[in-house]
Amino acid sequence: MATDRDPNIVIETAGITATIATDTVVFSGATAHFQLTKLVYGLTGAATLVSSTNPLPVTVASALTANISGFTGTFVVEGKASGTPVPVSGTVYVAGATATPVYIANYSGTKVEVTGGRPLTKSTDSVSVYGPNGITWIYANLVNSSGTQLGNSANPLYTIISGATVSVTLSTTVGVTNDGSSALKIQGISGGTSVATTVGNTVGINDTNILTGITAVYNRMGTMGNTLDAIYNALAVFGLVRPTSARAGLYNVTSSSFGLSGFTCTAGINFKSLGTNTDLIYIGTSTIGTSYGYQLEPGESVFFNVGNINLIYLQARSGTQTLSFFAS
Repeated sequence: MATDRDPNIVIETAGITATIATDTVVFSGATAHFQLTKLVYGLTGAATLVSSTNPLPVTVASALTANISGFTGTFVVEGKASGTPVPVSGTVYVAGATATPVYIANYSGTKVEVTGGRPLTKSTDSVSVYGPNGITWIYANLVNSSGTQLGNSANPLYTIISGATVSVTLSTTVGVTNDGSSALKIQGISGGTSVATTVGNTVGINDTNILTGITAVYNRMGTMGNTLDAIYNALAVFGLVRPTSARAGLYNVTSSSFGLSGFTCTAGINFKSLGTNTDLIYIGTSTIGTSYGYQLEPGESVFFNVGNINLIYLQARSGTQTLSFFAS
């Protein structure tokens, strides 16, 4: 058979011509054609061509030991798609590192956290902590949430001391102030001597019992004031209270009735019809008239014990008549 080094061999069958890709290789002392084959995978009736984006699926049925060499760049090891981790064992060496510490990171740059060990217990473990000079106590700086050191004069360290005896030396003058937003409360020891205080300016009372008592006293005083007013008015009726003001004058009374202007009386008001009048004058209320008024003849006088003269209305039977008055 003549040697054919053409990578494609034509096979002709029943008039159909097909070209098959081969690779010529010297095998067993003779040059032979080895057919080149592309791999596909998939279920029956489906075929997916193997490529860099569709690699051939491989399942490791049992433990696998592999030596990997010749790779550059990042080498990624992944577990199963379901998330089963890939166990890694052996000794890891870091060579060529020029800075410390050396971190372990995944391909995205996230640092790998290594956990493990066992919890310590006081029955089986003992841990010693030493300071920078090998001494058995450690320096510590206390700071607030802003990083400012606590314990100095501007930011004292507040502590609660219980069951201790403290000796304090105070200046002869001690000032006590509040925080500027609330009142300063001073009180004596419960069951001890009272604290003497002096109160000035405005004092607010915030005690329910005291406020209730003051309100009750205020109401009683109001009732007492009303009672005294009633007594005063009763005494005024009997003329036992002397007036402190008075009013006098003349009224020109016509046949049209009118009311008097207001004046508060203590004793009452006196009316006198002038002797020169020519007809009667009627004195009454808002319903005054020749049938309802008190008739006052010329030269006659009368006294009315009223608290205010605005209760009185005047009307003449005819013409214009003059009426003098004195109220007190």
